[in-house]
Amino acid sequence: MSDPLGGAAQEWFKKGNEAMGRQNWDFAVECFSNAIKMKPDVVLFRQTKHLCCRKLHGDNGTGAKMAGMKLMGIRGKIKKARGKQDWATLDQHAEDGLAVNPWDGQLFADLGEACAQQDRGEIAAYAYRKAVESDKTNVAFNRGLGQVLHERGEYKEARNCFKRIYEADPTDGDARSMMGRIDADSVMDRGGYEKAGSTQDVKAEKPTNAYEEDRQARRGGKGRNESVAPGESEEMDMRAAIRKEPENVNHYMKLANLLRTDRQLPQAVEQLDKALELSKNDTSILEEKEDVELEIMRERSGEAAERARKNPDKERLKEKSDGLKKELMTREVEVLASRIDRHPNDMKMRFELADRYRKIKQFPKAIPLFQQASADTRLKEDSLVMLGECFVRAGKADLGRRQFIKALETLNAKDKPDFFKQAHYWLGRLYEKAGKNEEAENHYTEILSVDYDFRDVLKRLEEIQGGDEFGDIVDDDEG
Repeated sequence: MSDPLGGAAQEWFKKGNEAMGRQNWDFAVECFSNAIKMKPDVVLFRQTKHLCCRKLHGDNGTGAKMAGMKLMGIRGKIKKARGKQDWATLDQHAEDGLAVNPWDGQLFADLGEACAQQDRGEIAAYAYRKAVESDKTNVAFNRGLGQVLHERGEYKEARNCFKRIYEADPTDGDARSMMGRIDADSVMDRGGYEKAGSTQDVKAEKPTNAYEEDRQARRGGKGRNESVAPGESEEMDMRAAIRKEPENVNHYMKLANLLRTDRQLPQAVEQLDKALELSKNDTSILEEKEDVELEIMRERSGEAAERARKNPDKERLKEKSDGLKKELMTREVEVLASRIDRHPNDMKMRFELADRYRKIKQFPKAIPLFQQASADTRLKEDSLVMLGECFVRAGKADLGRRQFIKALETLNAKDKPDFFKQAHYWLGRLYEKAGKNEEAENHYTEILSVDYDFRDVLKRLEEIQGGDEFGDIVDDDEG
């Protein structure tokens, strides 16, 4: 047999199904567990086992008696395995835990994380979906599912995950940026730029929406149906509600949200314009319109960048891409600056604006914003590292060094690896320039212990040990 483990797994799966037929749930769970151990990449084995686990516990929704106590040891093992990045062991412990309580959202999230790390995307998506089912507002569950679905190209559902996060916390800049990134990636994967010769080709291939099809049908064009009955098209139902109550702002907002979800962004802006007019410029509607307009700009920028990447010899395409990126950044700065006036206590928004200023090298504007954002414990380390960079690039190296040292008091490589490495890198560069090679070597070694290929750290460490001289750090790679 070419795959003996696969054959054995199928035998256990068959025995498990037979046990299910006899309602022998204990033995069925054992059979499916054995099948999973032999072929851990088959999602059907997992799904069937979890179904049997629920039957074993009488569909009570809470699992075994004293499940909480029984799971304490398992959760400790999961934490230990995660610390060691031993994903196969974490996978096994999560499955053990789900046998005790197959309704536990955290255990499904643990399973999803372990499978995602082992490139078992289908199982990871299944597990994270079960986690989200248990708690649709859980930020970590939604983020995990959104990331897995994004990687699998399931853009609409992935975007909905980050949308739920953003609706729960409008200050979550990561969720907002992920929605924009997913939007751009969905455009690239829409069959467009690999297969179509121009933007017009892509637009021509895009299916018309329900309203457009119905409109074409009434005008004699080829539509989906000659008429659309109530309930058959959510978009048509919303448009009917608007015709019935044209002064109701909520109807326009609901239609705009639907169009936005379906990636009909210009049409969504039209509805938001009408809602804005009826509401006499309600700021929440204005901000939603700004968000959609930014999404449109990100899509256009992403499209231009992709065309430039595929045609490296065409300077005109690169210039257009660079121009659109600059326009997007300028507009993001304008929007964030205006919102800070309306939301003075939103530190996440200040951090986002500061980061935009940092990227366009307006360091004096970024510095006070990062200082303010560092007062938020959730943003403290991130802000201090970015603040330190801005001080260094603004010619205030000693102030920058203080920020990196302060950030490293609480930073660790496990929770925030990127900021951890950045802080050590900048300190290494600063000490290196000051001729304090021993201190520089210590910081470079900290980086190499967690990321051997980080930037030019290995080369710098070797040169320090050889006693070479170095140039100005601000003029080097910005990172």
